[in-house]
Amino acid sequence: MSARSEAAIRVWRARGARTVGDRGYVVYMFFMVTLVVAAPVARAVWSSAFSTEGAALFASPAAPAVTALVVVCVWVGALLVGRERGPALLPPFLTHALATTDLPRSDTFAGPVLRAGAVVTASTTIAAGLVASSLASRGLAEPLHALAFTAVGAAVGIISTAFWLVGQAFSRAAMPLALGSVTLGAATATLPSTRPFTPWGWVALAYPGIGSMSATAAACALAIALAASLPTLMNRLSHAELAAQAARWDSATIHAAGMDFGTAAAIYQGRPHRGRRLRAVRPMNRLSVTFFIRDAVGATRTPGRLLAGILALTGAGALIVLTFAPTTPSLLLGAVAGVLLFTGLGPLTDGLRHAAYVASDLPLYGISDAHLLTNHLLFPLTMTAIVLVTAVSVCAAVTGIAVVPPLLSALTLALLNLVARVSNALKGPLQPALLAPIPTPMGDLGAAIRLIWAIDAVLVAAIAGVSATLILQTPILLVGITSAMLAVAVHRWRRRG
Repeated sequence: MSARSEAAIRVWRARGARTVGDRGYVVYMFFMVTLVVAAPVARAVWSSAFSTEGAALFASPAAPAVTALVVVCVWVGALLVGRERGPALLPPFLTHALATTDLPRSDTFAGPVLRAGAVVTASTTIAAGLVASSLASRGLAEPLHALAFTAVGAAVGIISTAFWLVGQAFSRAAMPLALGSVTLGAATATLPSTRPFTPWGWVALAYPGIGSMSATAAACALAIALAASLPTLMNRLSHAELAAQAARWDSATIHAAGMDFGTAAAIYQGRPHRGRRLRAVRPMNRLSVTFFIRDAVGATRTPGRLLAGILALTGAGALIVLTFAPTTPSLLLGAVAGVLLFTGLGPLTDGLRHAAYVASDLPLYGISDAHLLTNHLLFPLTMTAIVLVTAVSVCAAVTGIAVVPPLLSALTLALLNLVARVSNALKGPLQPALLAPIPTPMGDLGAAIRLIWAIDAVLVAAIAGVSATLILQTPILLVGITSAMLAVAVHRWRRRG
């Protein structure tokens, strides 16, 4: 072993000795958060899963196909996330010290990969076990089939970890693999006869109630084979890619610790690369058309980000339709739809954020600030309306739900989220008054207040999603949240300078 390798190992061990106290504090905080926050959520999920409505939802004829689609989405997401933030991740200094030695990557980066894989595998195993236990407790599935599906859930987690590492080791091939998986997944959903020939089809065939043991064995065999290939994949990791991912993640965590989540998310935004020679600003007879073309061209210069936004809007529309089904948790789906719609508006509102930024200074374009903001609202409003109307109409036709109520709910939620985006763009930096401690008998609530300030837009989007799903039952909630959002947005607009 070379002297450089021995020095790297000494640094690694010294860092581990120095951070024992920090790790203990992190473990303590993790258990505190689990007890205070995760425990009530887990109890609510457990009660919903073992209720009559939950068992009926899991036992529906479409459940195996939906499970296969979810597995495809998880694996595709793992491939794409691996391009930006893979499981083999260490701090920048350790990454440079260990990646430039002659030690194999399978030894130096095995720890973070195993920890990340354990979290993913535990999550998928718990989800599969929850579904299997719910069906078995109602007598809708045999205990052996329930146990086999839980094992398949663990196999899905192992495969997800392997795909996550594949995305990190082969970042250029991750996108074609993801597109191919999505195409095959759609074909499997359309043609159930192809399930025995695809890995996600094996998960559908192992679903409790079907309980194919051959599909279970095939999924577990694939997981074992991919687990055996993890050392080879780790050895294919390049020093440049490891260093770049470590630097980005370190910067993002620093900004997130300071509750600057917008800057942390901007670190992972792709740089514009398509259509750079395409002219964005084109003088037209109507100024609104000029701004619309400008925002449209700007969005298409990051096609991956634009596609992700459209997919998020489509998913939000589908969830809104499902909230009007009789046996679904409508409030939970509405909150998720609100957050998903707010997220999907991100790639469409770059011009809106630019307008909010320049509105705090002297006018740059010879028009008023309000006129500038209004012109930049045209593109996201048009795109959101087109995507939501299409998604809601198709999903309502497939599920047999009346299209008018979910369409009204979706369009209302889109307008509320646009107001939330405007308000969030005008928020500005953290107010010094929020840095003061707030002593209470339960402790200092200053950190909680600052956290709520940092994620207020997401919380408001979730509440708006709930109110939009209840638009026909209790419209007073929608009126209240709309009034509050408009009041905050107007207040921030008046204080923008």
